[in-house]
Amino acid sequence: MTKSKILIYLLAFYVLLQFIWWGYQIIDLGALADQSKEDTSRRILMIIGEGGVFILILMAGFWKIQQSIGKEIELSKRQNNFMLSVTHELKTPLTSIQLVLQTLMKRKLKEEDKEDLLSKALSANQRLAVLIDNILNASRLENDGFKPKSNVFPLNSFLNKTIEDLRKTHPSAVFNVDSQLDCITADTYMIETIFNNLLENALKYSGEAAQIEVSVQQRNHICHIVIADQGPGIPDEEKDKIFEKFYRVGNEISRSKKGSGLGLFITKEFIELHKGQIRCENNVPKGTKFIIELPNEK
Repeated sequence: MTKSKILIYLLAFYVLLQFIWWGYQIIDLGALADQSKEDTSRRILMIIGEGGVFILILMAGFWKIQQSIGKEIELSKRQNNFMLSVTHELKTPLTSIQLVLQTLMKRKLKEEDKEDLLSKALSANQRLAVLIDNILNASRLENDGFKPKSNVFPLNSFLNKTIEDLRKTHPSAVFNVDSQLDCITADTYMIETIFNNLLENALKYSGEAAQIEVSVQQRNHICHIVIADQGPGIPDEEKDKIFEKFYRVGNEISRSKKGSGLGLFITKEFIELHKGQIRCENNVPKGTKFIIELPNEK
């Protein structure tokens, strides 16, 4: 909206100056009426030329303003979808935690049943914490609140621990990990968030029997990371849009998969803060493949 306002003010200022200039030219043209026809014709052609340029600039300005307004309308729709999503995402874990606490208060349960209920409550609490973290991270990114720190990050240890935890919560999923790097130089919090978001996405859209492949290789001074799944894939026209803030495919009311439209946006921003890049490609024979390239000095 700020860019649109600046453009409108510039156009208005230009229009004012142009009308003043034209008024001067018309008055001056009247004074030349008694002079040669050649001077008069030249002045008329100059006015016509400037008028044509003015009209073209005005049309270009209005087209740019229309584009900006369209983007603002699209962003407003995404924010509305985000609010619907967040309402659901907040309500579901809170309801689960409340039911667990009520059950523990009203009933005498066996020790194993208590442990099962507490495990579900912790899982719901973790889901809530991730959502809150995503909202806070998105807000900080919008306000340039993140500055990556160069830490020696134990990548292999992190991947082994993360995959072990995911196997407990997703026992039917299959993980194939090929990491050729013990450590990389990156911000610890950001790199953990990047992997967690991409692995969570891969599991979310791959169904019960998910097959996830993780590959990490060092090529020259670049760390190449690939996270691939065997899910339904992403249409080509959506591959760039999925990294935009609040973007989710479909209507939030009818969408069955949980999410806020912030995970991939945060992932891309964190990678770019490391001077890296991420892209989405089709996996073979099916599914989605995220390819990350991060600068990493050996």
